[in-house]
Amino acid sequence: MSTTPWLQERLKVAEQAVGTLAEEFFGADVWLVGALAEGLAHRQSDVDLLLVTPEPVVAPGSRLLCGIRVDVRAETGQTVNEWRRLFDAFAVTREDIATFRTVRERLGDLTLLRTARPLTHVCDEANPCEILLPEQRATYQRWALVDRCEAAASLSEDLLGLAQAGLYPHADLVWDQLARVVAQAEAVAAGAPLLGEKWLPSLLSKEDADRFRPVPALPKPRWLSAAAHSPFFASVQARLADALLALWPTSAEPEPVDEAGLGGFGWLPQRYSDGWFLRRGDVRVPLTDGQMRAWQRSAARRART
Repeated sequence: MSTTPWLQERLKVAEQAVGTLAEEFFGADVWLVGALAEGLAHRQSDVDLLLVTPEPVVAPGSRLLCGIRVDVRAETGQTVNEWRRLFDAFAVTREDIATFRTVRERLGDLTLLRTARPLTHVCDEANPCEILLPEQRATYQRWALVDRCEAAASLSEDLLGLAQAGLYPHADLVWDQLARVVAQAEAVAAGAPLLGEKWLPSLLSKEDADRFRPVPALPKPRWLSAAAHSPFFASVQARLADALLALWPTSAEPEPVDEAGLGGFGWLPQRYSDGWFLRRGDVRVPLTDGQMRAWQRSAARRART
């Protein structure tokens, strides 16, 4: 991302805040977190800092520096280490998703850790600027991607119900929301953290900050045929399948899939540690690697029609 005057201004304010916090909280670490840590800022952006202390402290809250709001959240090193342990392994199965529920509830905290940049030490080989190890960042990607797939599945269930009830204006609103969720999944699969939707054009553009990519639109829906025949939904299926296969690539040869009823509206792919499955509502159909490749190819063909 290219720098901007308001980004540089806020990075300077963050450095000033570190000096004050270091005096107030001896032995604490201060991390820059959130969009600013990823090089993203606008003219009204706040500065978000995470204060990591040896013992619990009263959070310093917000303050103004040079007319810019600085929000400081305080957490103990023990709490941060509890977050970090969720990056030890991608552990969710179709029979036991308790850990996944925990991760989804803490995903905002985990995103802070994924974006965190230390401000209280000089970055070098012994003290890297990356708070997480590469394998932990990869685990974050997987948790964040399956979270977006779960969100897409929930929206798809709403869409099917709204279409069946003839509530088409309501379905249009959810369809627009689904377009953003699919784009978030693609950004995460490409290595971006799960930040607010407003940053999607930057996150989708990767390193080309001068040519922001708008959120790709989904095909115009035809709600009257949604429950039975809905090729317009294949775009969602194919794009989510591509995102998942980017993180779980397979060289398996395509295997036949009985697609009777599995290619229609609402069916979406998902990947847990025990393999692939298609989901619609509460129904889940397991797939092998080869069947997943075949289903993805079929969805891509439908999306092109």
